[in-house]
Amino acid sequence: MESRIDPTQLLSQTTQTPTASKGQNPEKLKEAAQQFEAIFIQQMYKEMRKTIPDDGLIPRGNADDIYAQLQDMEAAKITAQNGGIGLADLMMQQLMKQP
Repeated sequence: MESRIDPTQLLSQTTQTPTASKGQNPEKLKEAAQQFEAIFIQQMYKEMRKTIPDDGLIPRGNADDIYAQLQDMEAAKITAQNGGIGLADLMMQQLMKQP
């Protein structure tokens, strides 16, 4: 069984780039970009929190860790909604193909 691949068909498939104007809602796209940015910021907060040494003066438990994670999650969400670090804007420009 011989399978032949037409190179022109492959080239035509790879040169087509998806654009946001074909049925994508820019508002939903912006919301998704902000949610991604919030997750990214939350991960940054988590890694920054790891650098704080535990001095042992006040013992920390599991509840403290959960509270800190929830606090970081809300702070990241608010930060992303209020402009964030610019990641959502860059993603929107890339996805919408705006210069």
